[in-house]
Parts: sequence; structure tokens; C-alpha cells
Amino acid sequence: MESRPAGPASEPAASVTSEASAPAEIRTVSFIGCGALGIMYASLMLQHLTPEQVRFIADPARVERYRNSEFYANSDQQRFRFVSSDEAAEAGPSDLVILTVKSYGLDDAIELAQSCVGPDTLILSFLNGISSEEAIARAYGPAHVVPCIISGTNATRTEHTVWFSSPGCIFFGPSADTGPRDLERLARLFESVAIPFECKQDIMRTLWWKFMLNVGVNQVSALLRAPYALLQSSSDTRYIVEMAMREVCELSVKRGIDLGKADIDEAFATIDALGPEGLTSMCQDIVAHRRTEVDIFAGMVMRLGRELDVSVPINTFLFHAIKALEEGQAEHLMTTEVPNSM
Repeated sequence: MESRPAGPASEPAASVTSEASAPAEIRTVSFIGCGALGIMYASLMLQHLTPEQVRFIADPARVERYRNSEFYANSDQQRFRFVSSDEAAEAGPSDLVILTVKSYGLDDAIELAQSCVGPDTLILSFLNGISSEEAIARAYGPAHVVPCIISGTNATRTEHTVWFSSPGCIFFGPSADTGPRDLERLARLFESVAIPFECKQDIMRTLWWKFMLNVGVNQVSALLRAPYALLQSSSDTRYIVEMAMREVCELSVKRGIDLGKADIDEAFATIDALGPEGLTSMCQDIVAHRRTEVDIFAGMVMRLGRELDVSVPINTFLFHAIKALEEGQAEHLMTTEVPNSM
């Protein structure tokens, strides 16, 4: 199986041994969540697939709103297909379901997915954090869920427009309940639509590495409202980021993942390669006065710290600081009239 690497060497899954027993190729893809990642990856897929093969599923109110809106990816207008869960159920299961919602929208996304999950459907969670796969597996069974992360994208969203110069890389790999056939189906799809991917046998370690990066980079950038430029050039900013990531490393050792200094260095190298004017997703949320995902970052670090008896003072501070920032913005929005733009 060929991959399109965008980082360390990938580890291809074993070849399929029985063509007759293998599930069909992935020909239909359903996205749940029309944010930056959903718009970006759907637009890339539609360069190679038909609109009948790629769709967004949402509740009826959102479907109506989306159908009356214009969506753009890098200034190119997109002709997305939006369907309700009832319409999706009538059309039958999708070969692949991709969740691209925020963490606080996961429960609703799992419910919507009922309309399009069949016996051979695979589910990918593009959510941040280290807990969404477990929640999806509880709802649909672990055999449907392929662990994955997204790394290296610089997608930025304003309303229904997404700008990006790098789609990043989709890392996925086996779990105890998914095997080579599932990974090969995904690899053939991503190869056919020219989306960079890597198949990683140690995908759980990769999930924790991305969690570590998000805990440090996303939270500090949100608190400072800082673009990547500050994260790349300021030694003081990088110090805070590293201290937050070190706490995740300590937790990982307790969990047998063993992240360390080399992984922190790799995280900084990833950030240093991004465009300096870009913003992390959490910083974008703060700037747009949206709810952040601090609960699955510092909040999760604090919960694991209590569970594993590890002190996490940096993330405890970040949690309360970002919560205070959210509350202050909410109060500002309630009491201050926002002037019309020119």
C-alpha cells in the first residue's frame, strides 16, 4: 500500500488476503461538521469525486441555512450537498463518515451519524483531544472506528470561507478492532483524492503527541491571541508552551506512552514550518468570541493529573485563565453593542 508521507516514515498495513471477504472500496463520504476542516477536506475530495459521493449531514435547520449560504475554499466557491439525517437514511449508509465538529458538538454528531452508519462503514474523528474515539466506539462499536489525527494544516475559517495553503496530513492506524483491510480502504481513498496521509502502527502514541502539541500551542496562542509568528520567535512564549507540553509528557509516561524531549522538539518543528500569519483553531475561536475546547485540553490534563497523581500547575492556570477569558467575552457581548462594520 502506497502512502503520501508528510513527516516521519509511514508504516503500511499488511495486504488484503481475501478479496471476496473484503468490504467494498470507499466511494461515498459523509461529513458531519461544516467548519474549517470539513470545508477544506470536502473541497479537496470534490476535485476528484462527484457531489453525489460527498455530502454534509446536519439537522434540518442547519441544512436549510447552509443551502442558502455560499461556501468558499481559497476563493473557489464550493457546491456542497447538504442533507438532513432523514434524507441520509433514505439514501443508505456511507462507506466513510468523517466527524469534523468541535468537541462540545460530539454528542450531537454521534446522533446524526446514526442515519449513515452501516455494517461496513468506517468512522474517522478529526476532533482534537484523546477521547472522541472512545465515545464513538461506545455508540457504534469499536470495529467502525479508525483512530486518527490531523497535523500540519493551517486552515483558517471566517464564516463560510476557509483559507489554507497546507492541508496537513491525516495520520491513521490500527486499533484492537480495526485491521489491515480497513486501513487499506482508507489509504486507497486518500490516495485517489490526493490528500496526504500516513498509516502509523503506533497511532495511539501519535494521538498523544498531537494532544501534547494542542495543549501547549493552542492554549497559549489563545490566551495571548497570538499568531504562529509569536510562537516561532518569542523565547518567553515558547517557554510557556514547553512547560505545558512537559506536563502531558509526565502523564504519558504514567500511561505507558513515554513522550519526551524529542517529541516536544518535533512539535516546535511542526509549528515553525507553518505560515507566521496563521492562527491556531483555539486562537481563532477566541478572536471570533466562540467557545473554546479548553475542557479537552487543560481540562483533560487536570483530570488525568488527579487520576495519575501528577501535578499540572501550568495547565491548571491555563484552564482557569482561558475560562475567565471566555466568561469576560460573553459578558462583553451581552452588555456591549457591536458597531456595524464599514
